[in-house]
Amino acid sequence: MRRSHLLLALLMMAPPCALAAKPVAPPPALELGESRPLETKLGNRALPEARDEWLDMIRGAKGMLDIEEFYFSHHPGQSLQPVVDEIGRAAARGVHVRLLLDAGFLKTYPQPAESLSHLPYVEMRPIDYKRLTGGVQHAKFMIVDGYDAWIGSQNLDWRSLTQIHELGMRVRHEAIAGAIESIFNSDWAAADTTKPFAVGRPNGAAWPQRVTQAPGRDVDVWLGACPRATTPAGIPWDRDLIVERIDAAKHDVSVQVLQYGTRLRGSGVDSTLQHALTGAAARGVKVRLMVSDWLLGGANEPALHELAARGVEVRISHVPEWSEGFVPFARVEHCKYMVVDSEWLWVGTSNWEPSYFLNTRNLGLTVHDPVMAKQADLIFATSWGAPSASPYGPDTKLPAREHGPKAPAGEKFYGE
Repeated sequence: MRRSHLLLALLMMAPPCALAAKPVAPPPALELGESRPLETKLGNRALPEARDEWLDMIRGAKGMLDIEEFYFSHHPGQSLQPVVDEIGRAAARGVHVRLLLDAGFLKTYPQPAESLSHLPYVEMRPIDYKRLTGGVQHAKFMIVDGYDAWIGSQNLDWRSLTQIHELGMRVRHEAIAGAIESIFNSDWAAADTTKPFAVGRPNGAAWPQRVTQAPGRDVDVWLGACPRATTPAGIPWDRDLIVERIDAAKHDVSVQVLQYGTRLRGSGVDSTLQHALTGAAARGVKVRLMVSDWLLGGANEPALHELAARGVEVRISHVPEWSEGFVPFARVEHCKYMVVDSEWLWVGTSNWEPSYFLNTRNLGLTVHDPVMAKQADLIFATSWGAPSASPYGPDTKLPAREHGPKAPAGEKFYGE
């Protein structure tokens, strides 16, 4: 009896946390993740790093990990190393890993994809979108166990994590992830050139999907995809979703992409987005477009001059070179997103040139949520206000900048 009284007294003296564990709030269904180039102040530092999100997803995989990427490029010891290692660990514990990569770029970057493909439980296929629609496989996404998904501007590339400004979104939602999975399965089947192409079956999700971000905070989400010819029925065309939001804008539209233009590859012009942006500006909406200096000197630069002449504010992003040396195909802002009225957010994998919507595989997410929209507004503000950003008018002429394999005169390559 004395012992029971002592135990009761101790329990009464114990702090509440010792009596019952405090419930842990589930993570939000949607979460932005960013990659920021070293030695810059770009981005929203309150957001998690994309690499941390990827690692958490891969570590949590129990049965299936599907990854569809433009290319897979790894430099030993650099920022992608933990991701490569985690993919290998997932396969070692029996997770079925499927890698789907653009056929053309797989020839350019065969490693580490080919080495991973020799591991048990890992399959790798190249997909030739030129054969299917005349484009490329440009999307960047992954799905874990049919529930946890990622869509973003980051290629599976070490440079994308530390040398390029990127933005993506994690989605913890079965219906949305299932629709993304249906796109992957369709492309996986299309990569088999021994069989005739047939668009895969949809998963039956209706749009928008309403998801819970926090108690009392539900948001609407649309998945968009391109091109229409290879997208399962029921999934909206991403360009339609973008244009719909611009056309409905009341106050402001802020867009950041790597490339922008109206010219089709080969010949022809498609001015759908041009008309949407200039139409919004004409009715008094504040329209701002931020593009990379990658565009300068190209065939699509006249489209920027036209935008600037018709009321759209344009700026060119310049990311200074890294102090450690020149990194080919890097030091750019590669993000692809749009914020409308600080309420709507689009995050995707498409540059805003016609081919990315008409014949190239890309994905996007449109979300009606002021909280996430304001997070992206902060990202845009750092890029727009960066000291290296250049205002661009109807007659502006800026010199092109080297981003390719050749280092500018007098500069050394990183690692030399």
